[in-house]
Amino acid sequence: MKLYDFTANHAKESSVFPNGFNTSQDLFIICNTQEVPAISNVFSFDPGTVVNCTDLDESVRYTSFEGYDFISLVHMEKKGKDFVLREINIYIAHRFMVLAMPMHDSERLKALESKMIKAAELMLGRVEPKRVIRLYFLLYNGLLADLSDMLESLEDEMESLTEQITKGAEEELLNEISRLRKMAYTAKKQLRALSYLGTQIIMDDNRLIDKKQLKYFRNIDMRLKKLYDFAENLYDLSGELLYTYDSKLSIKMNDMVNKLTTLTLFFGPLTVITGIYGMNFAHMPELDWKLGYPMAIGIMVLISAALYVFFKRKKWM
Repeated sequence: MKLYDFTANHAKESSVFPNGFNTSQDLFIICNTQEVPAISNVFSFDPGTVVNCTDLDESVRYTSFEGYDFISLVHMEKKGKDFVLREINIYIAHRFMVLAMPMHDSERLKALESKMIKAAELMLGRVEPKRVIRLYFLLYNGLLADLSDMLESLEDEMESLTEQITKGAEEELLNEISRLRKMAYTAKKQLRALSYLGTQIIMDDNRLIDKKQLKYFRNIDMRLKKLYDFAENLYDLSGELLYTYDSKLSIKMNDMVNKLTTLTLFFGPLTVITGIYGMNFAHMPELDWKLGYPMAIGIMVLISAALYVFFKRKKWM
């Protein structure tokens, strides 16, 4: 874990909570979820929240306790052809913030961690009020930037798939539509929960955010709701992709039926002629004609040619 004491301008990296840190001063702690129980013993966190930190279930929570809030967030990252969900837990109070990160190999989360650590290091030695709440805001700002990039990437995939569908309704495209629709639903579901979280942040039961900083968190709340609207639109777009695919498939099937109908009309007269001369009647004058066979073949060729010209003019072929 990394510990930053802004009051004493002191930072330390340790596997256990060091004795030299005064919990009554302004503190920022970034750790992994397995280190939360040890920190909980120092700050007397609610045991249920510690269980939530160590038993990750990728769900969004916001609970106010006496003197601090506990928040569970979900970080979504597009990896390959699916989303990877990772839970981030936060303890936030007037004078401390504990950021519990999951075990991961995500470059985006590593970048977010680096951003938080760099901000904390810059705050050391500065006379700046509410440094903990400033870090709290920077965390949300970084998460929202990642969510926005993820949704834009999903939108680009849908636009590309739309172009492919207009060229032809292939079976593999249906699998892609199903995959994108599932991803859009996941994004919509998670962002709906996060949009509720934005409202709870603004309510601020423990009065952690002062009036000057509240406008920034209102902006976070607004952005969360905008991202939820974006995710909802993407889910609707995935439904339109499915409708477009069905329409394209129907057009393809109708075209095939039209071609089969044309072939039936084309060979219909020829079938009638061959049927007539295949009858076993005793008196069929044409059978005794010397030129009867070439005449029958010639009539069929003429009929075929006439039908071909007619269908071409009508653009049925």
